[in-house]
Amino acid sequence: MSKIFSRLRSTKVLVFPGQGRFDVSSLSTLSKYQNAPVVRTLLAETDRTLPSLRLSEFITDPATALATKNVQLTSIQQPLLILTSYITYHLIRAVKNDNILNNTDFLLGHSVGEICALVAQDSIPFAAGLELAYKRGVLMEKLVEKSGKAYSMQALLFQPTHYKYITQILGEMDVQVSNYNNYQQLVVSGENHELSQKIDQLKARIAKAGVWKTRVHSIDLGVKIPFHNPVLQPIERDLEQLFGKTLHMAHSLGVPMVSNLNGEMVAEVNTQVKNIVQATSKPVQFLKCLETISALDDEFEFISFGDTTAKIIQKYFQDAQKLNNLQAKFSTKTADELLSE
Repeated sequence: MSKIFSRLRSTKVLVFPGQGRFDVSSLSTLSKYQNAPVVRTLLAETDRTLPSLRLSEFITDPATALATKNVQLTSIQQPLLILTSYITYHLIRAVKNDNILNNTDFLLGHSVGEICALVAQDSIPFAAGLELAYKRGVLMEKLVEKSGKAYSMQALLFQPTHYKYITQILGEMDVQVSNYNNYQQLVVSGENHELSQKIDQLKARIAKAGVWKTRVHSIDLGVKIPFHNPVLQPIERDLEQLFGKTLHMAHSLGVPMVSNLNGEMVAEVNTQVKNIVQATSKPVQFLKCLETISALDDEFEFISFGDTTAKIIQKYFQDAQKLNNLQAKFSTKTADELLSE
């Protein structure tokens, strides 16, 4: 696929976020529309599908829900991401009278965001997507609980010019990288004590080497599941069966996706599902996804259903222009911003 989009318009990409520090401000935005017919319908379907979670309360009364429910719990946040993404998409259709999928060239998800993308384009029914995300979270929680070990994930931030240097050292130290987000951000995972020790060793090694201006800032993401870590491989067979219950026949994707597993374009639902399952225990290659997309055209429009992914994309293009001499115009906008215009 060559640079064909720039002759007519910019290449448009919709981006769906993954689990991490949940963007609670998005709940306040959606709460303003809680009485809209499309929202009431989707909230009712959500509570019928997952009655024990009462996810609708995050929209109808977000302050109380956030105070009484643990939004960082994987079995809550993953279906909540399906819900908020799907509601936002349908609100844009209703309020802006714009089916943004019609003029979209690619969908891109970050981790569980890949499931959100499949639901958004109806490759997986909404209710089935909610149930799938919930059960996926439960499988992860039970596996970690059974192990008796405490895990964490840390985002590592550094100068983009030192991306290759940092990744090389992490490889030598056998640190599990779970997310390659952009040239200045990686996410690592592992057992709490061991991971903290290795991050301290990484910082000490860099300081001892005296590499000019190389600093690593680490941020605890506040999750207890080591996403995209080999530890999760035992649940992949169960996940494959769960997906199988939602897909009754092979068919093409309405909008192509770029896979987290390898950064390659995918046109078939079954291929994308297999990639999602395999990526359970392998790193999210989000940087490769962005590199694949940016090679296609010289002008891009990204609409992100999360603030974090919007920032990751913006920093990627800024760094790629400096590091790789990428000649491309780009714009990033969140779905909430589009809805508020």
